[in-house]
Amino acid sequence: MKTLVIHPLDNSTLFLSEIYNDKDWDVIDTNVSKKILKEEIKNHDRIIMLGHGTEHGLIGFNHLIIDSTYVYLLRQKECICIWCNANIFVEKYKLKGFYTGMIISECEEALDYCINANQQEINESNQLFSLALKNSIDNVDFLNEVKQFYTNKNNKVINFNSNNLFYKHG
Repeated sequence: MKTLVIHPLDNSTLFLSEIYNDKDWDVIDTNVSKKILKEEIKNHDRIIMLGHGTEHGLIGFNHLIIDSTYVYLLRQKECICIWCNANIFVEKYKLKGFYTGMIISECEEALDYCINANQQEINESNQLFSLALKNSIDNVDFLNEVKQFYTNKNNKVINFNSNNLFYKHG
């Protein structure tokens, strides 16, 4: 499966690079034109989109790098959408694949959701999440395998995030 990773790099989502760092996948982590991005999406079977976002799409380089103008292309692909509130985007546009709701990856986000977590718990969650995805991404039962690997009953962040992981078959 030809895979494209779209990951506008920033320090707070750098941990997600573990998912693809030793894979033979094409990676876009710099600002490219819409034309180039659309061509790259067309030329790949699976599109992995990582970073910060909203219900309107993936944010990168001070704008929405993935938004509704890409939906006609993404509907034809296996999508992995990992950003806060990607579930709203995926469900609204009827995309298929793995996606997240609200995911806590920083202490401020934990506070926003009244979860008392320290930096060590956040780091543990981020590292385990990335490893779970990396180890499960090519498996048939992707969602269940991620949830089995990404677990720690004593970590409130992991428990919160685990409830915000979804998979929609096409």
